[in-house]
Amino acid sequence: MASAVPPSRKPHVKYSGLLLIAFIVGLYFFQNKAVMPFVEGVVESDAFDASPGAIVEKDRSQIALSHCVEFVRDDLGLDHILQFGTEESKAWEVASGRYLVSSYVIEQDESGKQVRKNFACNVQYTGGDEMDQSNWTLQGLDIRES
Repeated sequence: MASAVPPSRKPHVKYSGLLLIAFIVGLYFFQNKAVMPFVEGVVESDAFDASPGAIVEKDRSQIALSHCVEFVRDDLGLDHILQFGTEESKAWEVASGRYLVSSYVIEQDESGKQVRKNFACNVQYTGGDEMDQSNWTLQGLDIRES
């Protein structure tokens, strides 16, 4: 005689609505009593202090531009007359001490022909005298005719 297998029954869901409501109420109290006091404590801390006493790193973007000009001058050589444009120059600090510079140079060869070349320069300030070229490292240089 074959034994009959009872049909599968769904789990009893009599209290599932109450459990859902209890879970939502518990999350509400957890957020108000634990999460929000922690967030408010972090916001009120010195981590977000923008007062004049906060340490602010010096903006060296114009100094980075001048060093990029020297790196371009070294790359192109001294055989040609170079005129660097300043009105379209841009320099950004992309990380602590690392700068991206975009500008152009007009190069004149022996025949007098002038060619405009755009350049992008990526330099890193390594510390020390910021006017000294040896304290800046060339990370990348791209020169293209426009």
